[in-house]
Amino acid sequence: MLKTKTTSLLCFCLIAVILMNPSSSSPTDNYIYAVCSPAKFSPSSGYETNLNSLLSSFVTSTAQSRYANFTVPTGKPEPTVTVYGLYQCRGDLDPTACSTCVSSAVAQVGTLCSNSYSGFLQLENCLIRYDNKSFLGVQDKTLILNKCGQAMEFNDQDALTKVSDVIGSLGSGDGPYRNGGNGNVQGVAQCSGDLSTSQCQDCLSDAIGRLKSDCGMAQGGYVYLSKCYARFSVGGSHARQTPGPNFGHEGEKDNKDDNGVGKTLAIIIGIVTLIILLVVFLSFLGKRCRKLQDEKWCK
Repeated sequence: MLKTKTTSLLCFCLIAVILMNPSSSSPTDNYIYAVCSPAKFSPSSGYETNLNSLLSSFVTSTAQSRYANFTVPTGKPEPTVTVYGLYQCRGDLDPTACSTCVSSAVAQVGTLCSNSYSGFLQLENCLIRYDNKSFLGVQDKTLILNKCGQAMEFNDQDALTKVSDVIGSLGSGDGPYRNGGNGNVQGVAQCSGDLSTSQCQDCLSDAIGRLKSDCGMAQGGYVYLSKCYARFSVGGSHARQTPGPNFGHEGEKDNKDDNGVGKTLAIIIGIVTLIILLVVFLSFLGKRCRKLQDEKWCK
């Protein structure tokens, strides 16, 4: 009987430790969104073989470039088996960080978009995308998601000015990757590497314009279009606004609170659970000791 109760207590303690570990409640902290096609290919098909080859090429190419696109197989397209794809890292990532991010995305997309003909996974620092129809070089400003942080006070002119300056610097910048900062306000914008210069500018202008109009008075925010994005943070607030792991998956958007709240709750639950277990364990020991004392085994 003692062995059974002790084993149960150990199991409960293990569960409590897992609850207290923030990483276990959010295994993909830098996840932004995933969009997967409802159409599925057959396992072990020619398309799956080519897709695996494409994903492998993503990972091996990160040592040379932050962006690359591929068509597998090369040559004349074959409608049922040809797969088109690209990967892209944030413009300031070093090769090691880029490779780590892309490898993580490749590992996740197989689960998130299992057997889907097309998949689009955006992490905070990189993205990967593939499809059975070519999207390379095609402009697409479809709004995928946007969110603004908590509104700032109207009298906080210093913070409002900094936000305006940072968003303005993103809009007046050039190139496919732009970043800017003013004090504790940081901003970044980037377009997909397959776009032309004019297409990139067009997409970024749209994303940055939306960011300014929707979130210009907020403590951070982001706008993700299909081929570009723009985001900013005030004192790191953007990290607390990153969508949860179900946001955008299969075209559905969750309205759950951010990952930071989930982690805090997990920690609180874990602490409360440990306290309860400690009380139960001490109570059990007290009863056991009293029983042994009655039998003159406990002195």
